[in-house]
Amino acid sequence: MAGKLVTKLSNRQCFTLTEKDTLKTTSEKFQKHNVGVMPVLNEKDKTVIGIISERDLARYICRDEFKSDLMVVKIMTKDIISCNLNTSVTELMEIITSHKIRHIPIVVEKKLLGIVSIGDVVNHIIEQYKDENQELRDFINQ
Repeated sequence: MAGKLVTKLSNRQCFTLTEKDTLKTTSEKFQKHNVGVMPVLNEKDKTVIGIISERDLARYICRDEFKSDLMVVKIMTKDIISCNLNTSVTELMEIITSHKIRHIPIVVEKKLLGIVSIGDVVNHIIEQYKDENQELRDFINQ
């Protein structure tokens, strides 16, 4: 069933930033929420305008021009690769692999519904294999 995993994940809490957040507040929120990526929302209409990861932050910190009060919009990724509620696990795997990313925001009409991580996809696939293996065992043991 297309979108089953994405629909489930669209209902869980997703931590976000706004364009007014600085690199310092971004780092603090990564730490507080124990996450490695956060979408950035427009403060007025709550639409997704970017995404930033710990990796983005780490790449910038080592630069000479690093300033902790720099606005997150200066280093966030603006070309967002997202999915919608109809995206299948196979499509998610293709997106993750081809774009070499680890998180995909779930977006419908520029509104953030949630986020899918590579770990979510892998865990979903593992559960599918467990279920299929159990069904085969049950069939064989009949």
